[in-house]
Amino acid sequence: MKKITLLILSLLAFHFGQSQNDCASALPVSAGTTTVSGYDGALPNPECAENAGVDPREFGEWYVYTAAIDGVVTITSDLPANAGGDTRLHVYSGTCVALTCEGGSDDVDFGTNNFLSTVTLAVSVGETFYIAWDNQWSDAAFDFLITETAVSCNFSVPFDETYDDNNSFLVCFTTEDNDGDTISWISQQDLDLDGDMLPETFATNGNSATGPKDDWLFSPALALTGGTEYTITSIFNTFSGNGSLEAFLTNAPNSGASVQLPLFSNTNIVPMGDFATLETMAYQEVNAVTPPTSGDWYVAYHSFGPGMSGFILLFDTDLESTLSVEEFEQNSFTYFYNKDTKTLNLQSSTHVFDTIELYNILGQTVIQERLSESTESIDMKSLKDGIYLAKVSIQGQSKTFKILKN
Repeated sequence: MKKITLLILSLLAFHFGQSQNDCASALPVSAGTTTVSGYDGALPNPECAENAGVDPREFGEWYVYTAAIDGVVTITSDLPANAGGDTRLHVYSGTCVALTCEGGSDDVDFGTNNFLSTVTLAVSVGETFYIAWDNQWSDAAFDFLITETAVSCNFSVPFDETYDDNNSFLVCFTTEDNDGDTISWISQQDLDLDGDMLPETFATNGNSATGPKDDWLFSPALALTGGTEYTITSIFNTFSGNGSLEAFLTNAPNSGASVQLPLFSNTNIVPMGDFATLETMAYQEVNAVTPPTSGDWYVAYHSFGPGMSGFILLFDTDLESTLSVEEFEQNSFTYFYNKDTKTLNLQSSTHVFDTIELYNILGQTVIQERLSESTESIDMKSLKDGIYLAKVSIQGQSKTFKILKN
């Protein structure tokens, strides 16, 4: 009995030791934790992680993952159990005879001596990815974790995007790296520009070191009504350069869309404000556009210009239908922010105002007042500089608009 048991264990050990030694024999894995006990398989090829071609590399370990959700999957060795470890990760789509790099990671943060690895990908149910680890820096055993997060892309009008959800950005937005420098639009959520300990959120497109910049960003599909006028507000800035940005409403999420309705085009944009005030001093473009037909439409941003022309920071995209003539007559008013007195001035030509509510970019109510006149002045001195949403009500009708306090 003991001999049989030992023989079975020996066969099992051989089976598991050989079952993930190349792409063809990759070990199936799903959401949860997997242990890599050592390396004795084929090296990942092509290399998707940083430091490609750097020796020594001798072996790799292979796994295959099939997505169970529509959303985002994160593959990471950045776990407490691996503290002090050093890993390198490659993630592929395709087949074993034609692998395509979808992500790679060497060091999570070299500056803090975090030499572990993390890759996050947008996935759809049934998609298959190959995961390979190599021993370029260490032969030590480690664990890796696969986490799945479902993401819905059902957006509606009014559409107000502050780029504060990277999962939504990965799954629902479309990017094109037409200049081929691998530096396309990304969502930035952990950079504290103004030093208030709260990270600013924005989409950004960085420098192109290899030549002219040519990168596109497309919003999720927005169901718009043909013949209806919509107002699109874009709030943006540049950093360390003179980037160029143009925007369109397109009928497809690609730069070859058959209909591209122009919104604005600004070249050689210089930074407005210093690093701490890049958001509060940002440029604001407000454009009216009327799609010719009903259907899915996309707000598109094109970052272009010479190489090393700086970073584009896109803080906010807002799309809402313009008030019809009937709605305007029922709710007719004008507003003006006075920078000198730090007041928001409202004037109605037909009725008295009922209420006003002001919200910060986190959605928190910062001012809520009852009103009773056709001309009102709202004191904003106590508020920090930045972008606010104002919701004004007249005779049961309401309108929401953006205010940039500076």
